Amino acid sequence: MAGPEPDGASPLLRVVAGAPDAAELAAVTVAILALLRGRAESAARPAPARPAGWRRPAGYRPPGAWSSR
Repeated sequence: MAGPEPDGASPLLRVVAGAPDAAELAAVTVAILALLRGRAESAARPAPARPAGWRRPAGYRPPGAWSSR
């Protein structure tokens, strides 16, 4: 790993142990970017609209249950 950055900027990724080669660092970088992209996409989606409080959700109705259908 290289020493400190010449302009004083801290690195975004730091290897604590081992000696990864360029391919291993690239693989870790791709995995982190894919994770962050998935989080950004899920945060960008609007929240689903809540159904009105007076409507019951469609679901299981036991046999013999009253229904206005």
